[in-house]
Amino acid sequence: MRAARLSRLALGAALLAAASSVAGAVDGPTETLKTLYRVALSADMCGFPIAQRQSEALGRAMNRALSESGLDPDAADRLYLDVDEALEAEGWDKICAANGEWARSWNALLAANGK
Repeated sequence: MRAARLSRLALGAALLAAASSVAGAVDGPTETLKTLYRVALSADMCGFPIAQRQSEALGRAMNRALSESGLDPDAADRLYLDVDEALEAEGWDKICAANGEWARSWNALLAANGK
């Protein structure tokens, strides 16, 4: 189960590397990691397209944020589950809506950082 989660994270990870440059400074590495988790989860659950190189960049950004956060593996897993639960509470239909706010943000992040 953990491997599946990590592969889903890697799938969407390139996107959030982009988030830091587009969205500006985030309130520290834990918040950056939460944003990266959100990007990865929504890429997986919504089927948002992401290139292999973007996925790899996202994975690197997640590893960097995880290292900088100082979270141990259990705390990182809890954070991931918290982000997943928050997205579910928000509603996948809303998150994944093609013309929704998150999809537009996701596309803008990808366009700005997918070079």
